[in-house]
Amino acid sequence: MFKFCSLFSGSTGNSLFIETENSKILVDAGESAKKIVSALSLINVSVNDIDAILVTHEHIDHIAGLGVLSRRYGIPIYTTEKTADAIQETKSVGKIPEELFHPVCAEEAFTIKDLTVNPMRISHDAADPVGYRFSYGSSHAAVC
Repeated sequence: MFKFCSLFSGSTGNSLFIETENSKILVDAGESAKKIVSALSLINVSVNDIDAILVTHEHIDHIAGLGVLSRRYGIPIYTTEKTADAIQETKSVGKIPEELFHPVCAEEAFTIKDLTVNPMRISHDAADPVGYRFSYGSSHAAVC
């Protein structure tokens, strides 16, 4: 099983849900935590089961609910160090404990349970934006 679901997409907010046999992750959290929790419940997923939030970049339409989600539910955040620094400077998301951040480097793959994630450099007007390529068995998908 390898599922991709767009929860929100557009200039007002972006968030994707990805699920494998053993992992559940969000890519970006660009709507309020309340809206993201509600959208997850519509697809029968509990926010308590989310293993990680991967952040592409620090623009508010990608991080609006990040602070509340990560603090309230203890969800780890994966992003580049420069993006993490930019997020911490964004007053609207509030202070996020440093221990929730897990640095990633473009072109250096990592795993979250049974999902392989390969961050890719992308061009965008942000601190250090990345897209992500996901691999699960013989299946692959990317978010850029």
